[in-house]
Amino acid sequence: MTQSFTPNPRLGLAFTLAGAALFVPDALLVRMIGGDVLDVAVWRGIIGGVTTLVGTALFAPQLIPSWRALLSWPSLLLILAQGLGSFLYLMALGQTSVANTMLLYASSPFLSALLAFAVLHERIPRMTVLCMAAVFAGVVIIASGSLGGGHLWGDLIAFLNAGSAAAYYVILRKTGAQSLIISAALGFFATALLAYPFAPHHSFDAAQIGLVTINGAIGLALGCALQMIGPRHLPAAEVSMITMLEIVASPLLVWAVLNEAPTPLTLIGGGVILAALITHGIWRLRQSA
Repeated sequence: MTQSFTPNPRLGLAFTLAGAALFVPDALLVRMIGGDVLDVAVWRGIIGGVTTLVGTALFAPQLIPSWRALLSWPSLLLILAQGLGSFLYLMALGQTSVANTMLLYASSPFLSALLAFAVLHERIPRMTVLCMAAVFAGVVIIASGSLGGGHLWGDLIAFLNAGSAAAYYVILRKTGAQSLIISAALGFFATALLAYPFAPHHSFDAAQIGLVTINGAIGLALGCALQMIGPRHLPAAEVSMITMLEIVASPLLVWAVLNEAPTPLTLIGGGVILAALITHGIWRLRQSA
């Protein structure tokens, strides 16, 4: 007999806020680790994967799936989306600014709507279409600021990362209450496998080892686990609004600590994207009220 799942909005809010807070210093830690981002991808993926597997085995063994469930298409697709997404995220940080990476990532909710329309045949409301147009205008503004500056390739990678995140959230929505935490752990290992052939394999000093361990074990593993739980208890609009904390705070933190200032066009394009996200989030909240 299966146990029915009852959403708990307060629990979902707490988990989603905690997960977003853990992701805020993620880009700063990657910058502070230094070295090649592909070396970071290898060790961050291994540490994140091991931490997630051990943590699940110790504290939530009931979430360990059968081999049949692990090899199901939602699980395999999530492994691919998680692995590719983390790889592209770190590649983007190596090729463009934190502000561009995060603000272009903000387009993922709207890419998710397009993907859900194509795959799940979900209708896209007119307001969402209008906000999509604004978001993509913001993307063009940000990318135009990178023309001639050597960062356009990094912006493209950041946009592809947003696409992989969109696929990730569509998979989570399709599977409903089914837990895919072990699939996410395997996705972390997939990131390490993707990066390994291309990484220069430079050695890390003690400080770098400490930072990459914190980044992989706490920021990646725990942050991802919390953000997988939150959407099971909250409407998508509320989740999107909360994840804006990371999108806005992460570049500001890097700016304050490392003086990596966004360009004027990044600020303009990012403002357009964030305005569209806020407008759409408020509209969705009113629709669900």
